[in-house]
Amino acid sequence: MASQKLLIVWVYHPAVGHLVEALQVAANYYNANPKLEIHFLVNCKTPYVIGAYCDFISKVHPVQVHLDGINSVSIKSFKHHEFDYVIFPKRFKYTPQDFPEPLLKANHFLQDYFKPKIWGGYNDTPSLDETALKENPYSGFKIKIPEDKITYNLPDASGAPIFSVMLKGASKQTKWPSLKTWKIILLHIKKKYPEALFLITGVLEAHGEIHNRNTQLKNKVETFIASIPGAINCYDIGLENQLSIIQNSNVFIAPHTGFAFLAPCLGTPWLALSGGEWAEQMPAQFPFYSVLPSCNKYPCNGGDMKLSCRARLKFKQPIKCMSSLDSKLDDILFGIEKLLNKDYKFDDAFNDYQNSAISNNVNLKKLWRIAAYKQYIINKKEL
Repeated sequence: MASQKLLIVWVYHPAVGHLVEALQVAANYYNANPKLEIHFLVNCKTPYVIGAYCDFISKVHPVQVHLDGINSVSIKSFKHHEFDYVIFPKRFKYTPQDFPEPLLKANHFLQDYFKPKIWGGYNDTPSLDETALKENPYSGFKIKIPEDKITYNLPDASGAPIFSVMLKGASKQTKWPSLKTWKIILLHIKKKYPEALFLITGVLEAHGEIHNRNTQLKNKVETFIASIPGAINCYDIGLENQLSIIQNSNVFIAPHTGFAFLAPCLGTPWLALSGGEWAEQMPAQFPFYSVLPSCNKYPCNGGDMKLSCRARLKFKQPIKCMSSLDSKLDDILFGIEKLLNKDYKFDDAFNDYQNSAISNNVNLKKLWRIAAYKQYIINKKEL
């Protein structure tokens, strides 16, 4: 009997974090239905090749999105009734306003185009629909990088800890720690671990060329890296090499970035410098530690940012939780010590996350992942 086929349609913003979110959804369905043949339809502007490095994905299908929606030519190879199941992101159902007009048109087109043989829906499993595909939430998954794609020679740390570091994500610099703050953090870590190496990575170039607006930032980053003992410049070394240095480090240190969500999937614990509008994902059931801000507005999405932070953004200054990380140095070292301990597990990390949220006066109602995971554990015990 041929395997049933699932198509996961995730034509959304091209940020890495949304790709990881989609892979998590795919892993959830695969772990509940291990005989599924899973196909992955994604925006071609995402680093979609990562999907090919997950052994539960049968095939990745990148598609082009234009101003008037999707290029129908890019899916002409698919038959309308080719798949047994078709899954769309639940945000397309609940918050379509999050989709820019071209992406919204593309998803409407794809929803009309694909006619699943058994069931089509969203990644929030209906409890009453017996035909719906079941999932196993919080399934761990791994990314396996082909060895022939890795060309960067990793340094020999001679047993000293290696920290891979990402200074910022793709959004505005004001939502990340400044280079001044980063220097304070890394030098403090270096004092505790004198032989440590810092592999500092990120992307400044696009298609082999650096944009004029990034030239000044590139110079600043190079000067910054040169000022940190044991720091190595790993910018613009290519996706697979970036994944490789994260995989081969002891701890990945970064603020909330989509790329950071990949660290646990590579088997590396993430020290998250938390703050801003969004709380951390918890993929792959792997240890993490969040250095949480002492702020009852965190995470400040939905227009809930403090007026003082809005003012800082207006004047192109880092928001308070990012500019005050020098007051969290002890917590940063505490988190690193935890993550370097091989006996520190996901459940330990989750409990520490809850306790830290309470001690920092964080609004637990806004950390919905805590409630969701606790409910998942309750449901699992009742089965």
